[in-house]
Amino acid sequence: MDQHTLSRLLDTIIDELLARRQALLQAPGKVMRVVISGDDLTTLPATLKCLTALTDNGYALRLTFSWSASQSALQAACLQALTQRGINVLCDDREPDHRDENDWGLYLPALSTNSLSKIALSISDNRVCRWVFFALARNKQVIVTLNHDASAQFAPALRTRLMNYAATLAEYGCTVLGQATPVSHQKRLLTLSDVRQHAARDVIRIGHNTLITPAARDEIRARGLSIIQRPEE
Repeated sequence: MDQHTLSRLLDTIIDELLARRQALLQAPGKVMRVVISGDDLTTLPATLKCLTALTDNGYALRLTFSWSASQSALQAACLQALTQRGINVLCDDREPDHRDENDWGLYLPALSTNSLSKIALSISDNRVCRWVFFALARNKQVIVTLNHDASAQFAPALRTRLMNYAATLAEYGCTVLGQATPVSHQKRLLTLSDVRQHAARDVIRIGHNTLITPAARDEIRARGLSIIQRPEE
């Protein structure tokens, strides 16, 4: 992901995270549970920027790290960076319970592909999944950002599967930020111009009866794009 694309994505993420701020300005004790997953240190700068924005806008943060994150350098690096920024957080490794009923919501920055897959498949055998299902069962806001750089190395078919999993999370009621911009299902013809609107390795969603021009197909292959075609209803 180039610097311009990353900057644009971060701006979008922060805008989405703070979109509901006005309605909650007078609410006491706005607590956001943050569950950090995976062991990818390259995700830390984006995560820190979002956490800083949340604290700047009045949210108290309670951090939980997945087993993989706690066993890697990610946990120590994250806590050290927050301390250097003067951000005070509560950190624990417990399971969700009645003490979390009043939390405003749940934020999953740079969700690992492992946890993304398990949540989509309704498997609750890890801490991240249990926090998600706890929050959804109580109609809490669940905000997810995706780790695009990690999934970019996968084969197109696997990237498509992961994007489908992300769409499943949205169907569950999660707010999933940073998904590929879909092409309208009503569009009958996908052209070279349409394809060029997407960043490399994006996922393009089209209707079951959409035709793809030869030039568009060449561009799709050249840029490593994936196509998801909606089945006929």
